[in-house]
Amino acid sequence: MRKTECFGFPFGCASVVVAASVAGLLGSARHHVFSLLALGFVVLVTGVVTRLTATAGTALIAWAVHSGFTAGALGELRFTAETGVAAIVFAAATGIGALAGAVRRSVPNAESESPRPLEEATRTRLSGPDTPAHTPPVGECDGDHRSREGSSWSARTQVA
Repeated sequence: MRKTECFGFPFGCASVVVAASVAGLLGSARHHVFSLLALGFVVLVTGVVTRLTATAGTALIAWAVHSGFTAGALGELRFTAETGVAAIVFAAATGIGALAGAVRRSVPNAESESPRPLEEATRTRLSGPDTPAHTPPVGECDGDHRSREGSSWSARTQVA
């Protein structure tokens, strides 16, 4: 099963583009607070559902979009009091979102560990000369079973 946290930065970037576009349609060129609230909300939600590094990257992209396209023109970054306030808002949203996400992940899940208990019972490993004697390499994200240099483990040897 893939961890949704591994897709946090792309999720955040795509969400920033959508939120900035919607805020632009609502008039953020005249009322910059629309962009600030929409992008702050995106950073907050990204913090709740992903990891801190993805949230911090999303906050940086949100600030650049707000500074370059709402407060600035044609993507030219502006360093003004308004963009300073935006940086503080996005930093606060990062911290609050990351804290809420940490609390969400630390609370034990009320459901069973496997939503499909029979699936785990029927899963077997093949034995034979091609089966690795060691466990697969553990990366940051499950589901990434690319073969590493010098490793005999690959997606071909995994039984689903």
